[in-house]
Amino acid sequence: MKSHETTYEELWKRILSKADKIALQHIYKYFYPKLYQYALKLTVNQAMAEDAVHDTFLYLWQHRKQIGEIQSVQFYLIRSVRNACLKLIKKKNRLTHIDDVTTHIDLMILPSELEFKNVNDDVKKRIKEALNSLSARQREIIYLKFYNNLDYEEIGKILNINYQSVVNHVYKGIQKLRKAETLQFFRHLE
Repeated sequence: MKSHETTYEELWKRILSKADKIALQHIYKYFYPKLYQYALKLTVNQAMAEDAVHDTFLYLWQHRKQIGEIQSVQFYLIRSVRNACLKLIKKKNRLTHIDDVTTHIDLMILPSELEFKNVNDDVKKRIKEALNSLSARQREIIYLKFYNNLDYEEIGKILNINYQSVVNHVYKGIQKLRKAETLQFFRHLE
């Protein structure tokens, strides 16, 4: 994504300034799979995940004049999809406060989502157990950090927690993975 960042930022500007539907299509095509996967992890429901992503792009299009410039298209879209998911979960579970929604989120990271070479089933099982031993918050932060390449500050803004809390969660999560002797399989964490 980093090599295409300028391209997507330019497309974003064309959406906002020229109501460019082709630019919107490009951004949608590129980001949809990643946004859908994240929404599916948050909602654990295909229809809700699709709705959250579609609602995000619909909102973007309908409110493009009020949105303005942003630092990162990916960050904006992930944050927007998360907020859309929270609203859908809140509505589905008839919750009154959005803060109550986070207790319904239990994001899972599956070993099958990772690309391992020459890893047997026993090791995959250990990796799954290690990932599941992380708290729900740690899993979501690890997912945003290492699967979406977001920085600590962006993750903090998405989750409405401070920078140091994000750093602490990542540190504790990596410590648990090390303790389970699975960190060697997460080359991008070292």
